[in-house]
Amino acid sequence: MGEVSEMEMYNAFKEQIVALAEGGADTICIETMSDLDEALLAVKAAKEHTHCEVICTMTFEKTVANEYRSMMGISPSEMTLALTGAGVDILGANCGNGAENMIQIVQEIRSINKSIPVLVHANAGLPKYIDGKTVFPETPDETAKFVSRLIEAGANIIGGCCGTTPEHILKISEIVANYNFTLLSAKRVKSN
Repeated sequence: MGEVSEMEMYNAFKEQIVALAEGGADTICIETMSDLDEALLAVKAAKEHTHCEVICTMTFEKTVANEYRSMMGISPSEMTLALTGAGVDILGANCGNGAENMIQIVQEIRSINKSIPVLVHANAGLPKYIDGKTVFPETPDETAKFVSRLIEAGANIIGGCCGTTPEHILKISEIVANYNFTLLSAKRVKSN
């Protein structure tokens, strides 16, 4: 946005990422990005200065045209093309949406790349401002209702972001533990 140069941004990411790697990190997770150029600088710094796996997620909101875009106008498709080209090991979406809204985002990612691992960390619903507090209204059971559909859309890693609690994560893990992945594999082979 013109406040710092590209090199200053790259060096700031490099400093943080190198410190994490030297501290023993195995993975660098670059998350909640809205600007693709900034995300690419962070990925580049991680790839050029560590041997860590690199995860990058962006945050998307639904537009009036029923598409998902980042605050800076980037679509999940554009993110997928650029980040896979930059060598990320895992990509996806976090924050900004509840689990239900992440399904369409994952489907769009999968329309571009069928093999890269996809991470989803949804909020516990869309935030509401009530009595001077930000509240995330989605209960653990409501989140759990969408986990199977996220898996079927192509999500490989499912967790939580704003407003999620240990109970949300427990419900997600219960659905995953009981999911019939053999049946899913058969469906995918049949559809291809």
